[in-house]
Amino acid sequence: MKTVSISAIPLLLLIIFSFSFRGKSSDKINTPLIGTHWNLVELNGQKVAINATSKPMYLEFKLDSTVSGNGGCNAFSGNFGTSNKNEISFGDMVRTNVLCAGIDNEKKFLDALAKSDHYKISNDTLILRNQMVDLAKLVAGKK
Repeated sequence: MKTVSISAIPLLLLIIFSFSFRGKSSDKINTPLIGTHWNLVELNGQKVAINATSKPMYLEFKLDSTVSGNGGCNAFSGNFGTSNKNEISFGDMVRTNVLCAGIDNEKKFLDALAKSDHYKISNDTLILRNQMVDLAKLVAGKK
């Protein structure tokens, strides 16, 4: 009888561990900052209308610490830096000089980048922040 109860303990432990890891496998994994096409969906707490600019507004971060994107009227690129504490900073952006109906939204987007000091990624959503205030919300997507 003692042999049966002792051999049941490893089986019981196996069952307990399998249930504790099962929840972990269903958790969503955060999308990586670098190598993802991030589409702008919100600026300063306001949803960005699909037709707010003539072109989609987006960002793409690259391994060489450069960032490129489109503000809706103009393509832009520059440098960025991050830390392991989710700090982020953007350097000066070089951009084309095209005027379009959504130029005010583009200016707000570039201002949000310049002011950003932290970022947060939750599943497929990137939030750029300044002193814990959300400046821009972007969602992973396709070009």
